[in-house]
Amino acid sequence: MRAIAIMNNKGGVGKTVTAINLADILVRDHGKRVVLVDCDGQANLTRFFAPCMDADPGEAVTTADILTGDCEPIWSDNLLPVREGLALLPSSSGLYDLDVDAIKDGVSAPENLRHFAESAREDDEADFLLFDCPPGYTVASVAALLAADEVVIPVTADAFSIAGVMAVWKQLRTIQRTRPGLRATALLTQTRRADVVTAGEEMLRNLGVPVFDAKIRRTDKVPESTMSLSPLAEYSPGSAAARDYRIWVRELLMMGGVIRGR
Repeated sequence: MRAIAIMNNKGGVGKTVTAINLADILVRDHGKRVVLVDCDGQANLTRFFAPCMDADPGEAVTTADILTGDCEPIWSDNLLPVREGLALLPSSSGLYDLDVDAIKDGVSAPENLRHFAESAREDDEADFLLFDCPPGYTVASVAALLAADEVVIPVTADAFSIAGVMAVWKQLRTIQRTRPGLRATALLTQTRRADVVTAGEEMLRNLGVPVFDAKIRRTDKVPESTMSLSPLAEYSPGSAAARDYRIWVRELLMMGGVIRGR
């Protein structure tokens, strides 16, 4: 099983869109078993795959419950099925409460998310565990970094976004002292034919950050797909971004030595 955190300290770079389409393509095209973990209190990933939770969260277990230990001991019992091969650990505003408690009382349990990932790995019931992280170092995002094997850093070609990449990169260097195998790669999103995009990629590489060869082109089909609550492969399979995400997922799989099958 591969555990991947999707993170950048800068918002608006396509983290959640990347998590949505990575999960969908892994299941749709490659027959993988995927678990999505929403680590963001905004819960956009949860609203996309489980819009019913907005109206009535019911008894659903959330990422906050995992972090506090207020959940079932069997990891898979806490998941919300989305469709065949895809399940979700939803988010809630409870993650904001955890951040406040951590600041006020110094109370947090980021290791609980790592234990959740370790249990999934031991049971061999998932091929990918994907953490959709918020910008900044919240209790949940730090927990995701500690639980992940690798980090994908979506980035747009602007100075603020690249600064966000470098902030994550610096934090990962600290985590690598105890997790030497943890690796990170930047993914350029919302690209277009422009000198600034070329310059941004060159800047990242000069700063020592590995960058995927694949790039995700900018298209209105991306925000449209979020409005329709449909992954790009379903909403607009021929769009530039849909094609680019498929190419990128193949590159990601090749980095792990796997193209098809389990």
